[in-house]
Amino acid sequence: MDNETPKNSSFAFRILFGACRAFKEGLFKRFGNGRSINIDSDRWHPNIHLKPNFPENHASRAQVARVSDLIDHNKRWRPSIIWNLFPAAEAREIFATHIPQHETEDEIGWSHTKSGNFIVKSGYWFLNGEATNLVSNSSFWNQFWKSNIFPKWKHFLWKIFNNALPTTDNLTRRKIKGINVTCRLCNKKSESLEHLFRDCHIVQRIWSCSLGIVASNGINLPIQEWIKNFFELVQKKKKKEEGMSMEIDFVSTLWGIWIHRNEVTFKGMSTNPERIMSIIKEHSLRAGKERRNRKEITGLRDQCLEVEDPRHLEWSIGKEAVDNVKTIVVDGAWKKNVRTNQCQAAIAWKNLNNDPREESATKIFANSAVQTEAYAVLKAISDMEWRSAGLIIKSDNSEVIMALKNKLGTNQNIDNIIRDIRRKANSFLYISCIKVSREEVKLAHNLAISARMS
Repeated sequence: MDNETPKNSSFAFRILFGACRAFKEGLFKRFGNGRSINIDSDRWHPNIHLKPNFPENHASRAQVARVSDLIDHNKRWRPSIIWNLFPAAEAREIFATHIPQHETEDEIGWSHTKSGNFIVKSGYWFLNGEATNLVSNSSFWNQFWKSNIFPKWKHFLWKIFNNALPTTDNLTRRKIKGINVTCRLCNKKSESLEHLFRDCHIVQRIWSCSLGIVASNGINLPIQEWIKNFFELVQKKKKKEEGMSMEIDFVSTLWGIWIHRNEVTFKGMSTNPERIMSIIKEHSLRAGKERRNRKEITGLRDQCLEVEDPRHLEWSIGKEAVDNVKTIVVDGAWKKNVRTNQCQAAIAWKNLNNDPREESATKIFANSAVQTEAYAVLKAISDMEWRSAGLIIKSDNSEVIMALKNKLGTNQNIDNIIRDIRRKANSFLYISCIKVSREEVKLAHNLAISARMS
């Protein structure tokens, strides 16, 4: 991280050093106390390189070299210095960064995962220059692997997405000799993923008959993008059952085309569209039956096991059987102005007994909705500290409560806030944070909205 090159080291050590250096652009110094972070050379934000407007030898840079120099003795940002040294957008990002109230050393973080922890998959994509692609498609892949279809179909689709099926163009590219490159179905054009699964005139008739899809409309798209677009269309269906049925029919059509192509290639069968349709029908029925059986088994399992419902999450410390337990609601209001690309945020909390002395609403700097909600919980606990022996906090944000329950850290954007919430919670005999509906936190929500718009 500090560009130190090893001297007089072994060959094995230099190899390890080279491997570490290969990942350097994906690493950043995770902010703790800021004493080891140079504001000129180090990246300490996962997505942005925060750089001062003025070089180190400028007069305004006297005694300002480390991030710790931007913090006063009360562990607060020094606004006059930050506004002077950094562009406005970067200054807002700094103010949105939480300063841990207890002594925490700076650490090394990985910028291509939400948690900031390195995983091999993200490292692989990073080294292949596809880290941004991994992030942009992460929601699609999450839905894809969770889809209720045969595992062999998922593997089959994964091969299509990664251009790993042994079509004749791929075999030729791998220098396999003696390959007939023409399409096994039409015997007219070269076989590629696009041609075999969409552009072949026989296959286009299959798509029209099985799902009413005019395959020729997507002829300019890569096959991977064409398939992905259909999956995303299915996920937007309001009727979930209808979407699942379409998903099964779509994948079974791809599967039927591939199975019959292999029958023609290896069994000497003649191309027969009726055979493809029979394969599609057979596998669609099997997949539908399998999905219904799995749904019944899952339902029975959920009845037998205690499954944690995201709608009823709770994190607590201590025993509820204490006197003077107060119940408050918290909420954060966060909005990003698309035109100016600036964020506005406010947080609020309110005691449900409607005591006007036990409520608060204030504007803050925050860079996401979940960070705003985490700040709201921290503010409520800080303000109510020593006012009561016990505290019940109601929030409509499940991610914050999940982060409180998970001590390993789940979101680097709120991890420092979560640590301070846990630390302050120890001053109460009992404390609980419960996930509730948006309607139940309406009192705090209205306060936060008013503060944000003031």
